[in-house]
Amino acid sequence: MKTKQKKIVLRIIVVVILIISFFLPSIKSSLNQAMHRELIEKVDKYALSANIKIVQLKYKNQGNSSSTSVSAGASGVIIRKESNKYYALTAEHVVTEDDNIDKTQIIVMGYNDLDFKDYLSKEGEFQGIANYYQQFPEAVVEYSNDKYDLAIISFIADEVYTVLPIADEMPKYGDIVVSMSNPYGKRNIVTAGKVISRKPRPFGDEAGKTQYPIIKHTAVLSEGSSGSALLNEDLEVVGINLGGNENIFRKFISGMAMPSDRIHAFLEEWEN
Repeated sequence: MKTKQKKIVLRIIVVVILIISFFLPSIKSSLNQAMHRELIEKVDKYALSANIKIVQLKYKNQGNSSSTSVSAGASGVIIRKESNKYYALTAEHVVTEDDNIDKTQIIVMGYNDLDFKDYLSKEGEFQGIANYYQQFPEAVVEYSNDKYDLAIISFIADEVYTVLPIADEMPKYGDIVVSMSNPYGKRNIVTAGKVISRKPRPFGDEAGKTQYPIIKHTAVLSEGSSGSALLNEDLEVVGINLGGNENIFRKFISGMAMPSDRIHAFLEEWEN
């Protein structure tokens, strides 16, 4: 084959690879959603009200002026209830306070509470974004540990929400799983996929000081999904989502979750 022909073939191969990289993740996601529609409907009906949104209100004083900012929000899952006090799991980095902020309030929104933009779109009265979020329960961080990147928070609410159990067995390679979360700009999104880790893999900070064994899965996540629940087919929590991986086109490839055996270890540390 001549040099010119080789270059043409090489360019075609590169173009094909790029096209596949761009479209394949979306195709896989659509197939997973279609194949596991019944399970997704089951989650919608019996588990979704355990999904919470976590928002940080950040207050900062500068001289004679002060400002309040509202985070884009993250996710969590209710795992316990005592009277009207709920306990929820989330990622530790979701509730970490900023050293440059004078005060931080952690606000919890139930699955059926409207975001500010949705409230306004339904002709709600404008009252300021900070004032709007202050009407929802304030959370208390009961315990957190960056070794697991997990935190447990509590909040008081009179509403009745679902409480989900933590699975006794950790998920295995090939298991069907579903994630329910609050991606930025969306609420209560349920996605299906499979566990693609044959065993937990170490994952940690850039310095390698913190290492926690995570599992990977293909239930689609995006920003705002941190702290959300990964469920098995029995609607038990088998993981807490910590982040995800993307390709060069910023298309989702895999999610990373702290598995249930480490969640149990984390909860035992908190209770003891």
